[in-house]
Amino acid sequence: MKKRILIIDDEQQVRDLIQKILTRAGYIVFTASDGREGIEKLESIYVDLIILDMYMPNMNGLEVLHYIKEKNLSNKPVLMLSGNYDAELRIECYKAGVYDFIAKPEQPEVILKRIENGLKLGELIEFNEFMKIELFMAKKLQKYIFPEPDYTAEGINIHCWALPLSDIGGDLFDYIHFRNNSMMFFVADVSGHSISASMFTAIVKMVFRNALKISEDPGEILTIMNNELSEVLPTESFVTMFCGIIDCNSGHLRYSNAGHPTPYLIKSDTYEPIPGSDPFLGPIKNTKYETRTTTVSKGESLFIYTDGLNDLFDDNYNKINVSFFLETILENKVQDEIVQSIASEISSDRFIRTDDCTVMLIKKQ
Repeated sequence: MKKRILIIDDEQQVRDLIQKILTRAGYIVFTASDGREGIEKLESIYVDLIILDMYMPNMNGLEVLHYIKEKNLSNKPVLMLSGNYDAELRIECYKAGVYDFIAKPEQPEVILKRIENGLKLGELIEFNEFMKIELFMAKKLQKYIFPEPDYTAEGINIHCWALPLSDIGGDLFDYIHFRNNSMMFFVADVSGHSISASMFTAIVKMVFRNALKISEDPGEILTIMNNELSEVLPTESFVTMFCGIIDCNSGHLRYSNAGHPTPYLIKSDTYEPIPGSDPFLGPIKNTKYETRTTTVSKGESLFIYTDGLNDLFDDNYNKINVSFFLETILENKVQDEIVQSIASEISSDRFIRTDDCTVMLIKKQ
C-alpha cells in the first residue's frame, strides 16, 4: 500500500518541488499552503508522515505542532523544513514531536532517505499503539478469569495474591467450593511472559474446568489437561501446575504436581515440603499424573507459589528463594498474615523481580 504524505508549506515552489520528488518515488502526496489548511487536511484525511515548514504566516510550524499534539490530530512522524540552525528552536521542535529536519534547499536523495526513516519510525509508533490495545484487552480478559483473592468456607480460609512482571502475566490460580464442603484448587504458571502467556492462561483455565466435568481426582485432571494442552501449546511452551482437593472439615488433601515448585505445609514453628512431582503439562502427551495424599491439620497452612518467588534478587543481586520468606514469617509468628506480608515485601523496592509472582495460602481453621 502506498504511503501518504502531507506537505505543509507556504511557498508553492517548494511544495511543487517536493511533491514532484515524492510522487516519482511512489508516494501519495497532499499539500497545504499554510498551517491552518494543514490542520484542516489532518482533520479529514489519513497520512503516514507530515512534512512541515517552520516559517509560515499566521501560524508557524511550531504552533502547528503544538496544536496537533493538543488536539491529538495525529501521532505520525513530522519532518521539519527549515534553514534555521538555532539549537534552542530545534530542541523545542524535537520536544513537540519532530524526528528530523530538512534544510532549504536539500538534495532529493537526502529528502527521500529522511522520509524513508520517518516512515519506519511511523510503523514502530503504529505497532506500539497496536500493542497497547492488545495489552489492554489481554489485561481485561485476565481480570475475568481470576476468582476473588480471598475466600472463607467452613473450616478453610483461602488467601491469594498475584503480581505480573509486566502489565499481564502467565501465572494463574483458581478454586471451586463444592457443596460437600470440599475445595478444588490449583496454582499454575505458563511459560513466557506478557500477551502470549496471558492468552494461554485463559486456555489453561478452560481446559481445567472441562477436565473437572470428567473427574474430581487431581491426578486424573492433570492427565486430561496434559493431553489437551499438548495439542494446543507451541512446542517450546509448557505449564507447571499444583492441583488439589481438600476436605474443609477433616483437612484431608489429595493433590498432584505437574513440575510446579514444591509447596509447603506451614505448622506453628516449622514448615515441611509437600513431596512428589511429575512432568510439566504440555510437552509429553499421554503422561500419567499421580494423586498423592496428606493432611492439613487445624492451625496449619498449605503454601503454594510460582517460581517467581525463587527468582527474586535483593538490591545487591543476591538471589532470594521462598525459604527466606517462610523463615521470616515463622520467626515473626505472623502465619495469619503470610500473603499480605509476602505481597508487601515483593512489591517494595527491596527486591528485583524477574518473573511473575503468585501465592496461595490455604489455612485449616
